[in-house]
Amino acid sequence: MNWRFIFIVIFFNFSSNSFSQRSNKDKPVGVAQKTYNPNTPFIYKKGFKNYNVFTKKIIKKNNDTTELNELKFNAVLSAMYTKQVMYERFGKWSKEVRPNIDESHPILVWEKVKLFEGEDKQYSVYANGDENWNEIYASVLVFDENNNDCLSTSYSNKEKIIEYFSNGIQSLSNGKDFYKVYWQSVNSYNPKKIK
Repeated sequence: MNWRFIFIVIFFNFSSNSFSQRSNKDKPVGVAQKTYNPNTPFIYKKGFKNYNVFTKKIIKKNNDTTELNELKFNAVLSAMYTKQVMYERFGKWSKEVRPNIDESHPILVWEKVKLFEGEDKQYSVYANGDENWNEIYASVLVFDENNNDCLSTSYSNKEKIIEYFSNGIQSLSNGKDFYKVYWQSVNSYNPKKIK
């Protein structure tokens, strides 16, 4: 098991480590739909209210720290938006990650995909999301072929990565193909077989 996988599981499983947030987009895009939730009064079809990059510091042995950065699109119509973007571009994911063994909605992983035409660089994308009373978002973690965190402040193509997912959400299809494959996979998962 590689270090990145271990930290992804830790990242999504524990929220007690240190977080910082950088807001990068404050203008909503997409079609606004009113909700009855005062925490998320509007959600956006083929869009989002805003996006943020969250940095999470994970403490390893010997007090070393590792940072992971998560791009979150807030107030989306579906927490599956980033998963759907990746599915529509690259087909079915290469693996599912469940931070908790009985997790109903896995993190979907696409490994060694070329995000940009005319560029040979390959990326690994971890797509996630959540819908709860406090928030609804779709998110990604992105690493290049050298395991560099593509959403860190020092990564040269960070804005290009953000634009890729922002544009992808805005050009989504109705999602019928994605949801058919997704629900078949999720419904066939049996945590008892893992134990």
